[in-house]
Amino acid sequence: MAKKRITKKDLLKIERAAVREERKEQGALDGRFREKVEKSRKTYTRKVKHRKKEK
Repeated sequence: MAKKRITKKDLLKIERAAVREERKEQGALDGRFREKVEKSRKTYTRKVKHRKKEK
């Protein structure tokens, strides 16, 4: 059998996995550090005029 060549895609996968493992060890992916998400200013959200009162 001929040896299987490592493609660029496979190399990227290996590199990404190594970086992820390193970050896991540092604690960057344990839920404490979340990326900040800014709300889109393009979407319109209507404000609630009156909330239903409970009886």
